[in-house]
Formats: sequence, structure tokens, C-alpha cells
Amino acid sequence: MFGHLKAKDFVNLMEGIELPAKYRSHLEACSQCQAAWRSIESIHTELGSLDSGIPEPDWTEFRSSVRDRLLSRSIQRETAVRRWTGWAIRPAMAWALSLLLIVGLTTVIVLWNAGKTPAVPGSLGTALPEPTVETIGAVPERALFDDLVQLGDDQQEQLQQILSSQK
Repeated sequence: MFGHLKAKDFVNLMEGIELPAKYRSHLEACSQCQAAWRSIESIHTELGSLDSGIPEPDWTEFRSSVRDRLLSRSIQRETAVRRWTGWAIRPAMAWALSLLLIVGLTTVIVLWNAGKTPAVPGSLGTALPEPTVETIGAVPERALFDDLVQLGDDQQEQLQQILSSQK
């Protein structure tokens, strides 16, 4: 034959599900399966009498409590992101914005200072002090002539035009 009843068959009997005819006839004929069924049935009735005082849980309340906990967890994650910056923005975006701000400020400062010329004595935007005897005597005469000799043709013409216009 097919053998003794399996555990799932005994569970079906406990739950009140009717067994097929061949299993039912085996249970009536087999003393081993009858003994197993009697012991399982007695344990089942004892356990059934124990939980008679335990009320059935309210499943709608359980579902709503689970839903509330899941929503509170999602809100906590969202506020954790808001705590870092004060508004809903990701940390990578905050770093990118701060880097952009630093680069922009640096560019503005560099461009602002590029328009200004430094006040270096002798540069085109500043006036030279009046020459005095002390300043003329401090420079050797030979250095002046060496500088004049090293001037190119265009520079010599410009120097002559400057000197002739001052007369």
C-alpha cells in the first residue's frame, strides 16, 4: 500500500478537513496510525482548552500600528536629511553648492583686483618725485649713458620726442 499517514494528514484532521477515502480507510484499519491520531487529538484538545481564555487579536489595530511605525520611520529618515542642512537637500549637493560658491567668490575677487593697478613707483599711473641733487648724485653718470646706448631705434626716437616736447 502507500504507507502510513503523513503529518500533514494529521494536521488536516485536526483542522476538520475531511481525508480522502483511501486515507480514511487506512486510518480505520491501521492501529499505529490510530494510536498516533489519539495522542495528537488529546494534545490538541488540551491545548485548545488552554487558549480559550486568550482573546483574538484585533487585526485592524495591528495593521494600523504597523503602518504608523513604518510612516514614523520614513519621517525620521527625512528629518535626518533636513537636520544636516536645515532644508531637504542631500549632502553631496550641499558640498557641490559650497564649492561653487567658493569658486565664484574667488573669481569675483580676482577679477575685481585685476582692474586695479598696483601703485609701484615709476609705473605709468603714478607721478615720479622731483629729482634733487642728492638723487641725481646717487646714480653714477656712467649707468645713465650705458642705458642710453642700449636703447633700440624706436625707443631712441620716443626719447627724442619726449625731450623735445619738454623744451
